[in-house]
Amino acid sequence: MFNITNYSDHPTRIGYTIFKFYEKQRAEYFEELLKKDNIWFESSVEKEKLIYFFGIRKGDLKKTMNANYLVSAKFRKKIIPNIYFRWGIITLAITIIILAIIGAIVKT
Repeated sequence: MFNITNYSDHPTRIGYTIFKFYEKQRAEYFEELLKKDNIWFESSVEKEKLIYFFGIRKGDLKKTMNANYLVSAKFRKKIIPNIYFRWGIITLAITIIILAIIGAIVKT
């Protein structure tokens, strides 16, 4: 089955979840957050494809998911990186909404 998340159930150990990262910086930051929250984990690196794996107990899954979200938030890229284009789209959207409201008021 197709999985778009970076975690899944461990294939051989029932009480564990596997998190995987494809970038060293993300993996290091994730490990740092796990250590900060005192979450026990196992880790390994697949050398051929450079995939960093972390095995986490399912009892710690809620705190681990929070760490996973923090990793995604720290390394995310902006959808529209150009600040002028971004503000142009926001201005256009607000203008359209204002015109729609004015049109609804004038029609009634």
